[in-house]
Amino acid sequence: MARHRVIPHDDLQHPELRGVIPTDDPRYPAIRRRKIETWLMTLGGFAAMGGMVVLALWLFNFSYQLTFGFGLVWLLLPVVMWWFCAQIALKMTKSTPADPSNPKHKRVLDCVDRVYAKSGMKFKPPVYCSADPRPNAFATGPIHRKAVVAFTEGLLECGMTDEEIEAVFAHELGHVNNYDVGINSMIAVLSSLFFLIVEAGVRSLLGTIDFFKRLVGIKPETKFLPGLITNIIMYAVFWFCGKITKVIQFFVVRSRESGADATGAYFTGNPCALSTALQKLVAYASKNRPAGREAEMYRAFRTIMILDPIFDTLAPEPQASGLWARIKQIWRYLQLTHPPVPERIAQLERMNGGKCPRI
Repeated sequence: MARHRVIPHDDLQHPELRGVIPTDDPRYPAIRRRKIETWLMTLGGFAAMGGMVVLALWLFNFSYQLTFGFGLVWLLLPVVMWWFCAQIALKMTKSTPADPSNPKHKRVLDCVDRVYAKSGMKFKPPVYCSADPRPNAFATGPIHRKAVVAFTEGLLECGMTDEEIEAVFAHELGHVNNYDVGINSMIAVLSSLFFLIVEAGVRSLLGTIDFFKRLVGIKPETKFLPGLITNIIMYAVFWFCGKITKVIQFFVVRSRESGADATGAYFTGNPCALSTALQKLVAYASKNRPAGREAEMYRAFRTIMILDPIFDTLAPEPQASGLWARIKQIWRYLQLTHPPVPERIAQLERMNGGKCPRI
């Protein structure tokens, strides 16, 4: 992996690139307010997941003992994934270091340099490129020093201006600056802990099933019916818990996407550049929806994409009529890894203090 380099800001050749949007800029209060809102949303998600852990412990009388074995692996897996996330993401996307001798790559590298100069970050992440024709950019890495940013060849085929490419990478550097990979991994650790507590507690309660066997007159040697009941109960409990924890995790992930939008706008001082970039990206996604096995692959990759290639559209989804349809619409929203693009554009326009151009 390429070595990270530190650019001393005092030695930059272009002093006009130093710094971020000034505090006396009329857009600064709106951007700052949005950054605070996204952090409060993130803290709310952690409070909800932490509350579920405490509730599970309370239900089982605060008695839980972590056993070494599969349970410990389940708990440590998010931590391992967090530490090696950069290597894993680069392997999965088949990304290689961007080539400065390639004019297209050089254009991206120059854009990243300009954004980095404005960001005030200490470590400049190395830039990687994937041959994937679908436009995307992502950032990953456990800490600033080990972070990387990457883009696909398709990103350069959407007709983006340099300002829009800078806005895309300002968003990605915003993820790095905000330690979003670590935050998303921490919520996954809490989710795993909750599952382990529930699994141990439910199995302990089901150990009293012999009482019910005697109560309904089932012979002690009968194994099938009690085993079936145990499996049904365990499946129902884990299905329900899985849905709830997924909703909370995705709430935190969406809040960090919104936070990266706000941080990127703060870095560039140009919220509308990201707005028009998102419009071009979602226009491509709308015409080139993945299907079949490809859709399942991109469903797994959604958390390292700048928008959702399966569900995102330019037009806001019309409000469903009828209670059941409305509930299903809300449930679909809760499963999203990114805020819908129209929602993100609306927030960027608020940070801009006015409407952004439409493509």
